[in-house]
Amino acid sequence: MPSFDLQAYLNRFPEVCRKKFGRVYSFRALEKDFEQLRTGKRWLVARDVLKLFDPARTPFAHYWAKPAERELDPVLKKERLYLAPIASDREVVRSLLAVLHNTGVVSLVLRFVHPEYFGIFSTPTIGLLLIHRPTTVELYLAFCAELREWQKHFRLASVADTELGLWTFHELTSDPEPSAEAEQARGEFDADVWIQRRRAAQVLRPFFKKYGPLELARIFVEEQPKLAGKFAGEEYERRLRAIARRVGLRLGVKGAVEVLFDRLAQHDYITLEQKTRLRKVWEIRNRAVHPAADLTLEEVENMIETIEDVCLGWETKLLESPGPGKW
Repeated sequence: MPSFDLQAYLNRFPEVCRKKFGRVYSFRALEKDFEQLRTGKRWLVARDVLKLFDPARTPFAHYWAKPAERELDPVLKKERLYLAPIASDREVVRSLLAVLHNTGVVSLVLRFVHPEYFGIFSTPTIGLLLIHRPTTVELYLAFCAELREWQKHFRLASVADTELGLWTFHELTSDPEPSAEAEQARGEFDADVWIQRRRAAQVLRPFFKKYGPLELARIFVEEQPKLAGKFAGEEYERRLRAIARRVGLRLGVKGAVEVLFDRLAQHDYITLEQKTRLRKVWEIRNRAVHPAADLTLEEVENMIETIEDVCLGWETKLLESPGPGKW
């Protein structure tokens, strides 16, 4: 299958605009109108913002309400917002949001003043990249940061061009009854490993940062019991190895796990009932890493409960133990 070519979709932006809006637009020409703002020679005024809603130059009035000049003009004259140099992306977004009151409109201004750093706050594109954040400001900043990674990877001229290419791709592939061309395009997108790594990281990274192995196992168990079993199984083995070191055992030797369970029971760190549970969890752990075996949700949940119940119990007792050599 051919590789995903984002530049090719950027090149089709005029085609999509002609079909969707009945005309084409020159965003490069509009960017030149914001040159003085880009170089910090003057502050933002109402006519700059309104220019972005001129139907002869952009399609943005289809997506956002045009601000009222009578209300916006005195506010901007009072604030005297310079948009260069940028001390902080977060602060420039917040400053604009305080006067424009809409993240989408803020993104339009920043996209044309600083196309190398900012893109349009596009819901379809954000959805395509699978970005989620608790606030719109955080979401927009994360969106632009991710677009910069895509820009570098696909070697495009700017963040703005990157967003435009992705928006065009979405428009060409979002029909409920896609054409063969659209299905092929989506297939290329889905088959691109770099793209899917970026998307997976956006979804999974917050979970891996916040939760430990057993918590992750509980979270994933309904969707992927076997994957959850691997999370829990790795934590189980870590705890077994930790206590084995304390008592001078090597778990790499065949039968060492059974020896460990026996010694834990003999010295009253676990009961015989708990020993049976631990042996069962070890069997489940082995099945979790075996390609031919499946795990049920109930098995993994019992696995997690046993690790939390029994292993934490013996770890508490070990704190009172003099360490290696006791047995």
